Amino acid sequence: MDRRNWLGMGLVMLAAAAPGCGSASSSTSPAAKPPDLVVFDRPITREVLDFESFPGRTEAIFSVEIRARVAGYLNDVFFQDGQLVEKDAVLFQIDARPFQAALDRTKATLEQAEAHAQRLNNEYQRAKVLYDRGLSISREEYDRYAFDHAEAVAAIGTARAAYDLAKLDLEFTRVTSPISGRLGRRLVDPGNLVKADETALTTIVSQDPIYVYFDVHEAAMLRIRRLLDEGRIKAENEHQVPVEIALADENEFEHKGLVDFTDNRVDLNTGTLRFRAKLENSKGLFTPGMFVRVKLPIGDPHPALMVREEALTSDQGQKKVYVLTRAMKEGKAAFFEDKAGKPLLDRAGAPIPKFTHTLVPLGRIGVLVDGWREVEQGLKPDDLVVVSGLQKLRKDSPVSARPFESDVDGAGSQPQPSKPTEAKPAEAKAAEAKPAATH
Repeated sequence: MDRRNWLGMGLVMLAAAAPGCGSASSSTSPAAKPPDLVVFDRPITREVLDFESFPGRTEAIFSVEIRARVAGYLNDVFFQDGQLVEKDAVLFQIDARPFQAALDRTKATLEQAEAHAQRLNNEYQRAKVLYDRGLSISREEYDRYAFDHAEAVAAIGTARAAYDLAKLDLEFTRVTSPISGRLGRRLVDPGNLVKADETALTTIVSQDPIYVYFDVHEAAMLRIRRLLDEGRIKAENEHQVPVEIALADENEFEHKGLVDFTDNRVDLNTGTLRFRAKLENSKGLFTPGMFVRVKLPIGDPHPALMVREEALTSDQGQKKVYVLTRAMKEGKAAFFEDKAGKPLLDRAGAPIPKFTHTLVPLGRIGVLVDGWREVEQGLKPDDLVVVSGLQKLRKDSPVSARPFESDVDGAGSQPQPSKPTEAKPAEAKAAEAKPAATH
């Protein structure tokens, strides 16, 4: 087949295919673009307790570095490293033989001084009788007897002081614990020379109760003081404010303490004030130097309006939320339409309403409880707050919306909060009964 025949067959095939393609195209109307869909939820009201969280460190109330009070060779150690001991428990024994000998010597010196004083006292008494009767004794002799007796009495005092000091040194050879607590490791082994007041033998820290130090920024500190002045915190001063503490592996703040000290000046470098709380440690969970989280309640429980945490957006450092409003057309609710001007229908066959959105700035952001964040101003209980699909919101572009309750996971907008953040029953029922926007 020559080239002309091939060309003729190709033209015939194209002519036959063209009518079919044109009929298929003309039978299908252009599809309308589905509107952007966002998910909204209404704020809820809960009974909440405002608080601030701070990192903190535990410290022992008492911490002692144990040193020897006398010099000598260490003979014995009476504890295991890291052991819990009671106050006055014997920890070390220094060789006591030299100190026992010194005690015996001073005791003998004291007895000698007492005997000498007794003899001089007898002589003084006889001289006094003779002098009082005017017999053969001069004033000079009488004064000599009197002053010799006084010197002997003073010598007794000196000898007794030396005896007491030697007795004390002998007691110091038994090194005891000044407090109850947990010991560190021993720093000197038996057989080594220990110098008085220089050689550190071990350390001991108290365990129960224990301190927690944390730094509070100025805003929280001033708020606490103002609430104290207004009587909204049930404490006489900031030194009696209760706190709750959680360990590093704990999600809940299960441990209770009480602030018992605040520093006398704000740190110029950090702008914070050092607080100290005291709490019981009967179970021994806390060890000095541990990292903890401190929750400092501010004020008393009060009802608060709360929105979902995921609804919050930040604009130049200020928290804001998007609030939906039904779009209106000629005084009526507006609906999405296709290119032919017919309403777009959802899966249930109902017209899809249009929503416009507004970026609403919020006031102070409060506590976070179970995924809900407290807001002080900017919202009303009936507002439709966008919680999902924020990236679909564009200026002057309407969207469709559905309530959070109809989400595919079936999650409800009203979780069951735990006390004291539990929502008020009447308000919770009202929120559940209020209808969502029509799809």
